[in-house]
Amino acid sequence: MWLRFFLIWLAVLVGVAVAILVVLSIGLVVYPGAMRWTAPVLCPDGQSDSYVVRTTVDGAEGTSTSFSLFCLGERGDFTEVGSWRPLGILFAMTYGAVLALIAVGLAIAHVVRR
Repeated sequence: MWLRFFLIWLAVLVGVAVAILVVLSIGLVVYPGAMRWTAPVLCPDGQSDSYVVRTTVDGAEGTSTSFSLFCLGERGDFTEVGSWRPLGILFAMTYGAVLALIAVGLAIAHVVRR
């Protein structure tokens, strides 16, 4: 009984994780500025201005575009954070929010049943 329950929840959690990853990937293509939401966590002290820089490269295989988060200081010093760390933090925050909503929904359903 418990093994079945555990496997069902594991499947739900993996499904939610995959869905969030797909939605975030599509969302970053539509609005890459979302990476700026992670700047307070990723940018070092003294570099409070954040920018998302788009780089387009034409090569033999075609055109590719990438987005990177940069943190800029008052004197022009900057740090390139990249794109994977902001994406990971966005994924973790979204996944945590979805799990919290699921937990609240299950808690309300449990209270209503009693």
